[in-house]
Amino acid sequence: MKRRALFTPAALLLAAMAGGAPAYAADALVPIQGVVSGQPESVSFSGQAQVKSRLVPDPDFGKPSLLLTIDLSSVSGVGSSTKATYVISTQELVQRRLAGSHVVEITFPFMKSSSTDVSSARSGVASFALDFDLNTGAVTNATGNDSSPAF
Repeated sequence: MKRRALFTPAALLLAAMAGGAPAYAADALVPIQGVVSGQPESVSFSGQAQVKSRLVPDPDFGKPSLLLTIDLSSVSGVGSSTKATYVISTQELVQRRLAGSHVVEITFPFMKSSSTDVSSARSGVASFALDFDLNTGAVTNATGNDSSPAF
């Protein structure tokens, strides 16, 4: 019986991060803003998300996929009633099939900048509309916004 290696998306991401894939095609700074509603107060976010993209080869099917790194650490918020500063310290890896455009949603944790209690973290959703160069994987156009999760 002939055995065939199985490559999971996680294994492909690890292999790509280990240096088996080309460098990131480009970094895009995407202005992002929006309001996350909830208790104890609504939070208005604004800033620039950094979106890195690169093509990742697929050893089984031949067609590369897109590997995105979305960094929200430069996005911050202000509480509606207390005017407290809220921070996001997350970076998300996302893999998508190669296409000219994608809408990508990620859920992110945020908390008051003065808090050290991770149990006080709340959740928001960042949505991105991204266009790509199919030859390089570079982001050619992007928009983004923050909102409250629907769960």
